Amino acid sequence: MRFFFSSSTPLSSVARWKSAGMQRRCLPEPRFGPRGQQTRGVRWEKYTKANYGSRRGNNYRNNYNNRQSFFDRLTPEATVYTIIALNGAVFLVWQSAKGRSNSFGDNSLINWMIKNFTTMWVNLSEGRLWTLVTPAFSHVDSMHLLINMFVLYSFGIDLARQLTPKRFLAFYLGAAVCGNVISAVIRGVVMPMSSGDHRAKAQPSLGASTSIVGITTLFACLYPNATLMLFMVVPVPAWLATVGFVGWDLYGVLRSRNTKADGAGHLGGAVAGVAYYWFRLRPLIRRIR
Repeated sequence: MRFFFSSSTPLSSVARWKSAGMQRRCLPEPRFGPRGQQTRGVRWEKYTKANYGSRRGNNYRNNYNNRQSFFDRLTPEATVYTIIALNGAVFLVWQSAKGRSNSFGDNSLINWMIKNFTTMWVNLSEGRLWTLVTPAFSHVDSMHLLINMFVLYSFGIDLARQLTPKRFLAFYLGAAVCGNVISAVIRGVVMPMSSGDHRAKAQPSLGASTSIVGITTLFACLYPNATLMLFMVVPVPAWLATVGFVGWDLYGVLRSRNTKADGAGHLGGAVAGVAYYWFRLRPLIRRIR
């Protein structure tokens, strides 16, 4: 997540968590499911209403599979690739809007994109609630897009296998909503009240970083001791890297008034990741143990 007219990329540091030279070492076994069940996410018969053939024969499982929805049939890879493709498609629309504005002076499309694919207090106050979700697929700058999609690819497929693709997609959207709500409230209500500057209400913010920070935070909650190579040099545990980046965003929100990075949106994504782990996954982990 970052502000609209910005050349910086707030998650450039996060993106460095995993690259060709920064592979996670000694990735622990999933702590919340039987060993070996990672092909389509963790599905435990003990905690599901569906009894796969144990009482009604194999036909029951076959009939259940035939009733699966489109989202249930998605693979983890297909889920992540679909999100990346949607982000790429919206990026092309932004480029078209910028081209029409620069070449012909036609700002109609770019104004429409700002109203429908960016988060700001003005959009929410005018009833465009869908802008809590659409910015998670919206990028103007190519480097911003590449870094966010690289981090999504690096961490997203692993989490989609654990959560199941359907739940991963729901978490991606939920983290976007949480981050964008916190961003809009802080920039549209808290900052104007504390500083008297109301310009932040109409300052648009966009990017998938709200969801990306949620994904990396959730990963750190599940694999706190996984080794990540920070800046390709320094090995640090995932929990320490997450605390460091969240602390930096918190400092930016508290101290900096004119920042290009939307630290409030990052914090909202981190809150979503911790909340999903604490209230959804942690109870299940404790039951299995």
